[in-house]
Amino acid sequence: MELEFFIKNFANWTSGNEIIDNFIQEKQLKHERYSAVFEWIPYDKFIEIKGIGKTIATAIWKEGPLKYYKNDEEWIRSSSYKEVILRFLYDSENITDEFINKVNSYLLEYEENYGISQNPDTKDYVLVFSKESFESFCCKKCGDIYKYDYEDYKDYYYQDKDKEYKWCKSCHINHLKNNFTNWASGNEKIDNFIQQKQVNIKTSFDLIFEWIPFNEFIEIKEIGKGGFSVAIWKEGPLCYNIIEKEWMKKSYKNVVLKYLSNLQNITDELLNEATVLYDSYGISQNPNTKDYILVIRHEYYKKYCGKCDKEYIKPDHNWCESCQINYLKNNFINWSSGNENIDEFIQKMQLKISNESSNVFEWIPYNEFIDIKEIGYTTAIRKEGRLYFDTNKMRWMRTTYEKVCLKYLSQEDTDEFINKDESSLTNEICYGVSQNPITKDYILVFKNDYFVDYCEKCGSKYENTSCNNEYCENKHRWCKCRSEYLKNDFTNWTSGNGEFDSLIQKYQLKYNGHSTVFEWIPYDKFININKIGEGGLAIAIWKDGPLYYNYLNRKYKRKLNKKVLLKYLSNSQNINNKFLSEINYFIEEGYGISQDPNTKDYILILQLKYYCEKCGKKYDNEFEINNKSCILCQINHDDKKINDFIQEMRLNIDHNASNSIIFEWIPYDQFDDIKEIGKGGFSIVYSAIWKDGSLCHIAGDWERETNKKVALKCLHNSQNFLDEFINKVKAYPNQIIDNILKIYGISQNPDTKDYIMVLEYAEGGNFNNYLDKNYENFDWFNGLRVLRDVFNGLSKIHQKQMIHRDLHIGNILFTKIPYDSCYKPYFSDSIFYIEFLKRAGQKYEVRDSACVSDMELCRRIGDINETNIYGVIPYVAPEVLKGKPYTQAADIYSFGMIMYVIATGRQPFINCAHDEILILNIYNGIRPEVNEQLVPKCYIDLMKRCWDSNPNNRPNSIEINEMIELFYSSLDQEFKKEQQHYEVEKQFKETQEYRKENFLSLKNNKSAIHAQAVYTSRLLNPFTKKLS
Repeated sequence: MELEFFIKNFANWTSGNEIIDNFIQEKQLKHERYSAVFEWIPYDKFIEIKGIGKTIATAIWKEGPLKYYKNDEEWIRSSSYKEVILRFLYDSENITDEFINKVNSYLLEYEENYGISQNPDTKDYVLVFSKESFESFCCKKCGDIYKYDYEDYKDYYYQDKDKEYKWCKSCHINHLKNNFTNWASGNEKIDNFIQQKQVNIKTSFDLIFEWIPFNEFIEIKEIGKGGFSVAIWKEGPLCYNIIEKEWMKKSYKNVVLKYLSNLQNITDELLNEATVLYDSYGISQNPNTKDYILVIRHEYYKKYCGKCDKEYIKPDHNWCESCQINYLKNNFINWSSGNENIDEFIQKMQLKISNESSNVFEWIPYNEFIDIKEIGYTTAIRKEGRLYFDTNKMRWMRTTYEKVCLKYLSQEDTDEFINKDESSLTNEICYGVSQNPITKDYILVFKNDYFVDYCEKCGSKYENTSCNNEYCENKHRWCKCRSEYLKNDFTNWTSGNGEFDSLIQKYQLKYNGHSTVFEWIPYDKFININKIGEGGLAIAIWKDGPLYYNYLNRKYKRKLNKKVLLKYLSNSQNINNKFLSEINYFIEEGYGISQDPNTKDYILILQLKYYCEKCGKKYDNEFEINNKSCILCQINHDDKKINDFIQEMRLNIDHNASNSIIFEWIPYDQFDDIKEIGKGGFSIVYSAIWKDGSLCHIAGDWERETNKKVALKCLHNSQNFLDEFINKVKAYPNQIIDNILKIYGISQNPDTKDYIMVLEYAEGGNFNNYLDKNYENFDWFNGLRVLRDVFNGLSKIHQKQMIHRDLHIGNILFTKIPYDSCYKPYFSDSIFYIEFLKRAGQKYEVRDSACVSDMELCRRIGDINETNIYGVIPYVAPEVLKGKPYTQAADIYSFGMIMYVIATGRQPFINCAHDEILILNIYNGIRPEVNEQLVPKCYIDLMKRCWDSNPNNRPNSIEINEMIELFYSSLDQEFKKEQQHYEVEKQFKETQEYRKENFLSLKNNKSAIHAQAVYTSRLLNPFTKKLS
């Protein structure tokens, strides 16, 4: 359509130049729908032309740009007398490919380029731009597009500043070029070098390299030995102030002068090498010596060593490695250990010092130590303390009275530490070597916390492995040499069976300090043995308790009087492979093996944390472990049916899944602040505060949401129909499903004996609340979101091969959910998720989410044998009223009526009695009337298909879902739309406008509810007799 418009219009204009015409036509054929058209603009269409730069002017374009307006479906010039920018292309009479390329380079990418014109007097071509776009992306002075390449900047801050203040590189360089005639060094090579440096600047923050007359420097003082001086530069460096947009000099600037002595033959290579090495302001020359001088930023003084002119490894730390190593070398003569090998080793270690934080490895006289104590390892106070370099005071200093660790070496250890790779002793952890003058033992001196990470016995670094053991105080203090204790203890025990002894020894040698030691445990070590459950299980107290390695004291210890589980292995006197395999299976959660002296049966001693104390069953999930009881033992209701039912509900869920609901028996005294909030056909609903609150699954753990607001649905006389009550509860899913109301458990009123369903509290209220709140400010997008929520809940029910059987707006409730759901997968309850966001201090907004409730009549397909019909007449499918079984298609009929309520804001058949006559009318095809000006045709079509009298003609869930998603995404401003979305969007917007324009008349014509219209569920059989 657009291409056809442009092609037809080609004959209505010409620039007078074929190349220009072709260029414009090519741009038009690539036109993007919502942007202005690139066109030929006669020069006389411009008025009030005012120059603002050498090639730039502002003007008023009388006609204004041409755009396509979709709603009007035509091309319109809606912005007449539009202010624009003109860029004059001087000397452009001759059109060449090079000229066209230049024009393309001036055009703004993705922005509004209006077209080309021509000055009839000068014949110069003129580019026409949107003023807003041009001023955002181009320099008003020279017209060049701003360019800020990140590679040219030190970081984003400087790049953002240049962008913010619209710094123009081209103008900047032109200013410097124009200034070339105002200075000269007297040397052509120097001049060319400086000019080249100036035109190569990339940002407004770059130093401007200059020729600086020597008489500009005052207070010149020599520093160091590398030909350096400090001075004050009177005039100071040239800088561009991007805020004031002017060139400035920072007067009386501290600088460093680097003399380039004997630089007779100046080359570009020498100059480049000198300027790359230092951040430089420019070059000067001493008029007496003729030496050239590099003028360097004063920060150089802090960056380089004043003694040797070498750059510090860490500029902010004033550390010169070569100078400090020379200091240590010169100090070699001032100390000796008395052992040439030791001296050589210490000297080698000292010369490896690499930074100011390194400690100097030294010979330390023994009399330097006081307060020597042995605590598994030896500590002492070193009077003089370690030697280190203070970068602030720029000199070597010592700490005083520093606590250290001493490791005594035997003669063999001494030879080993001298001969092995010294990398195992770093200056960070080892301060040096000493010698006990009495025993002659050499001593390694370590920092005080050395033995936190290293074994004091063998010197090895502790294994860096995680520890989940209840006895582990530190995660990084295990050394394999600790297993020697267990190995040496092998001779002190025996099971009396060689195979068992070998098995136990094998596991002990694998011990890694993270758990308890697997042992042979004599039977007389157990007291208070009580059998539990079935399968040869017992609870007992193990007097000695399990053996474990205590990291704090670096010793093996026992946990006395430990409660354990005994698993008797009946008929286990004969050891075979099967028996050994069973032991291997339990080894990770076991303390060891014992034997009953009477029966000779072997016994596995197991950790009780993995087993239920009441019945001995092994836990299946974290929920059981955390509650220290298996699922079956957690439930202890007096009524066996209730007990069995809750067990069934709990056993049918995945306790490790975040969307599971832990179904509970909730004592009635757990509820506070009980208030009646509604009545239905068969129940009364109350709100209440559940003190303990529901269990919520958060990132692997179950936590209770205390003082949780819930709904209590009390079913009349349910104590007399317990089986029926249980079936109603079973209709609810035992997992969290979006848009279906959650059930947390059941309770019982101790006074009325009525059983109670404990349900999620719908903070957003019921559907009538929604209608009241949204009627006057009806918005299709929100209405479709509600519709989508309802259908999502219904489709989840259908996916489980269930039928709701009582779907109407009285059973649609609204909960609150956060808009932002980035953390939602970790939370089993949106209310708990909101609480998490509050605690985290994160901002969030909530919206109403529609949920399907009243699941009591829900049944599985093929499991519906009832002849009774329950529901609200306008929502019940005609075939059901006739007595046919409920099907999922009957739910679709009910959903169609909910579509009607959302679209019109009123109940179906609101103005007539809900009796036999209405049922006959429904069966004969009568449906609620729809104002087609209020509701889009696409919406009506889907709604009427859902209402179809023939259930086989009603759409299935997939079709409905596709249509609702099409409706919703068409109004979603963030959705990337296709043609079909625009057509649907148009229908919805037209009906939305009609509602706004006719709001008062629609409100005045709103029907009152008929006295015999009933919108709560009830038994309908008395009204359907005429159909039978």
